[in-house]
Amino acid sequence: MSTLLKTIDKNVVRLTMNILITGTTSGIGWETAIELAKRNCNLFLANRSKEKTDELIRQITKIAPQVKVIYLPIELDDLQSVKDAATQFLTLNEPLDILINNAGLLGKKGLTKDGYEVAFGTNHLGHFLLTQLLRPALLKSQTPRILNLASNAHRSAEFYGWDDLRTPTKSEEGYPEYGFSKVCNMLHVQEIAQREEYQGVTTYSVHPGVILTEIWRHTSPPATLVATTPFLKDANEGCQNTLFCAFTKDNFPNGSFIVSKKPSDVSEMVKDKHLQKELWEFSMKAVQAYL
Repeated sequence: MSTLLKTIDKNVVRLTMNILITGTTSGIGWETAIELAKRNCNLFLANRSKEKTDELIRQITKIAPQVKVIYLPIELDDLQSVKDAATQFLTLNEPLDILINNAGLLGKKGLTKDGYEVAFGTNHLGHFLLTQLLRPALLKSQTPRILNLASNAHRSAEFYGWDDLRTPTKSEEGYPEYGFSKVCNMLHVQEIAQREEYQGVTTYSVHPGVILTEIWRHTSPPATLVATTPFLKDANEGCQNTLFCAFTKDNFPNGSFIVSKKPSDVSEMVKDKHLQKELWEFSMKAVQAYL
């Protein structure tokens, strides 16, 4: 057994947990769901595609027929759809032990249904609303945890101003907008870690490593990524840091950015406490009608 899996096994809080994860129809999300099922976790899969989710459920049923797996239809670029998915989960009256905001979009241009730049609206705002709506279920758990999938791409983020988040994607390939959405994912968990209404919730942002997955379906990988292709992780390797963060009992500072199983330094933008507070206020106003 690998050192990582030994560490995960040693640090498991309890054997049966309820975990809701977004974006599991391919790549890291798919592999994360498979690995969680092997660890006897009940899974709530929040995805756009029912067909792809059904295929994943078939795979999980073969591997771990004892676990409960439920599909939650969701469109993260549509806040009403996010509310509907959260409501579906809440009606089950189940505690939520871990929320994994895994889904991500890169390279698609335009606006969300609610009129926000598509990377910001999908990667951050949809997950922000989902997290807010699921807070009551998280607080029913003895060991609630929130993981936001982030990326070292946050270091190349550009922020054009709050008003520009209401305008379509500006860059050609969408990298700066994607980077800013990852900044938002990180600021989100940092703010949760400080808020009284989330007291007792452990939260981290998680870097999976550089992975060639379907996130590149709307754009081409940058030349620097292509040049390092022999050193890229596959999706199963990419999910290992998420698994570690889901189960570790290491006493990392709440809100940390975790890279390779340990806290990592972040960009100056992520260290900006004023931006962190402004993002929370902007996001709350954006989703207020759905709370």
